[in-house]
Amino acid sequence: MTIFAPPARRTTTEASKTFVPLKIEEAVLVPPIDPSLPRNAFTIDVEDWYQSSLDYDAPITDRVVRNVDRVLAVLDECGVKGSFFVQGRVAETYPSLVSALVAEGHEVQAHGYSHRPLYSMNRDELRQELDRAKKTVEDAAGTAVTAFRAQDFSILAENLWAIETLAEVGFEMDSSIFPMRSRHYGIPNWPLGPHYLTVAGGARILEIPVAIWSVGRLKMPVAGGGYFRVLPRRVIERGLRSIADANRPAIVYCHPYEFNADELGEYSDVSRRVTATQGFGRASFAKRVGTVLPKLSFGRLSDVLAAWGLR
Repeated sequence: MTIFAPPARRTTTEASKTFVPLKIEEAVLVPPIDPSLPRNAFTIDVEDWYQSSLDYDAPITDRVVRNVDRVLAVLDECGVKGSFFVQGRVAETYPSLVSALVAEGHEVQAHGYSHRPLYSMNRDELRQELDRAKKTVEDAAGTAVTAFRAQDFSILAENLWAIETLAEVGFEMDSSIFPMRSRHYGIPNWPLGPHYLTVAGGARILEIPVAIWSVGRLKMPVAGGGYFRVLPRRVIERGLRSIADANRPAIVYCHPYEFNADELGEYSDVSRRVTATQGFGRASFAKRVGTVLPKLSFGRLSDVLAAWGLR
């Protein structure tokens, strides 16, 4: 299957005439037989809530360190190792946080640098963003960074050309495309399971969408984050088991701040509406994650892909 992505931002006339070819190839999955191997991946997008959500120019604070500690406490209790997609500015500000994750056996990958949405950038801006994201996290981790997740799933239909830039920068895997249309992001009718994207010149990236439960024509996100906070726990578990029954891995994500029920009370300039929407479900989030993880087989993204015969 070949699709055509619009180019990096130019004039409307130029955009209507130029396309970037992008070939989609289904990945062959071999369900793991060994019960000790993880079937599903637990991933964490490491960012500081205020800076990533309200003010991209705000400083990174030590709240992100304390919140990551909360995540680690839950993972330790469940005996699970996770994959941490770390924002570049966080790695730059707290490099010891990143190196500690590696030392404890967790996987570290990249989650952008500035947290500005990728669709707001032209090709040069995106190249700088991705270069800085990869370098800052690699410098802090002391390990190679091969996978990327865009801030707020900001690779959309209109900026699919970003996949080409990801390949140019040296990323081998991506988890940025939300495979259904939601209010703020996503691409409708996109493949739900892992697949390869081949760009002009032959470079190929493994695309790994987060967990979407397909029920007939209905698609329901059970991927973590706000969906874990809003949906009933039984719906989440049923959806994740259904994905397993469909013979594909479930990729779940969350943010460190979701494990902190009291954080929003520390800000004096945040409206009640934002506090209510962003705080909904935080009080029970850590407990919910701690309940779901032991019921299914979770691990690091790289280990899960290897278990399914991909890496």
